[in-house]
Amino acid sequence: MESTFEEVLIQYTPMIHHIIKSLNIYKDKDQYFHEATIVLWEIMHTQDHQKGSFTSYAYSSIKGKLLNHLKNEVKWESNHAFVEHLPEQSYLPSLSDMESLEGLEKYAPLLTGKQKTWLIAYIGQGRKIEEIALQEGVSISAVKSWRTEALRKLRKELVK
Repeated sequence: MESTFEEVLIQYTPMIHHIIKSLNIYKDKDQYFHEATIVLWEIMHTQDHQKGSFTSYAYSSIKGKLLNHLKNEVKWESNHAFVEHLPEQSYLPSLSDMESLEGLEKYAPLLTGKQKTWLIAYIGQGRKIEEIALQEGVSISAVKSWRTEALRKLRKELVK
């Protein structure tokens, strides 16, 4: 005789609560319980009864799904930090004005014409590599090589 989902859910609810407790989940228990019921419903329709016991399959499937959900929650929280307020000046000062560019002029003799072009356009004007390549009529990789060599030369000079 085939059981209904409601009967199976009632039977496996203690197991779901045990798994949640064993994983030390204390926040959003309802959400994890919901995830577990979805898994239970899915495996009820996909499990091959000839391959093994439904109980062990249910346990491992539910625990695996909850672990994945927990891992994704931790990853999301680490990537999305909530702050009360942003500091007033949490950005680098703009180099677009001529005063700021004058500070870079002392390094100009170290660079080739193309490297200077990258320096002024990228750092001074805040333009993207793709935009510089389009303006200069060259490939993106060419602009990246200008950047690489310019940075190498500037780092070498700054270490002195």
